[in-house]
Amino acid sequence: MILSDKSIEYHIMDETGDIGCDPLPTEEQIQPASLDVRLGNEFAELARGDEFKFEREKLTLKPGVRYLGHTKEIIDLPNDIAAQLAGRSSIGRRGVIVHKTAGWIDPGFKGQITLELMNLGDGEVVLEEGERIGQLVFSKLDQPSSGYEGGYQGQTGATTVYSE
Repeated sequence: MILSDKSIEYHIMDETGDIGCDPLPTEEQIQPASLDVRLGNEFAELARGDEFKFEREKLTLKPGVRYLGHTKEIIDLPNDIAAQLAGRSSIGRRGVIVHKTAGWIDPGFKGQITLELMNLGDGEVVLEEGERIGQLVFSKLDQPSSGYEGGYQGQTGATTVYSE
């Protein structure tokens, strides 16, 4: 079952809510069936096998170059709610994909979500820190899971490699 805006508000904003989101979302971020997440300020450019990490308030995406970014929000999921990351249509219409493959967030995950950014257009695209870049769609599981215990648990920033 996908959570509605009212359920998202309850699970995040209510003092007994079980989905953590730091900082708390603004009213504008809560959509009818998703939560908009904003772009953080740490990036990695992945060109020709090299990795170059940097912090910036604006990121200029060159066509065809892969970048990693992250959400400004730290998300903390309980063991009975999973999330899926999708790009916002306003970003997609600019030729940018927000994740190439890794859009699933397991129940029990806590951390900033790494974004797999790529400009599929012909010209450069500028993204700004704090811009609403993607949306999380939350799904309630039929029963609590064992919870995520993988190497990305607790990640912050643009996480480039699996940490053990």
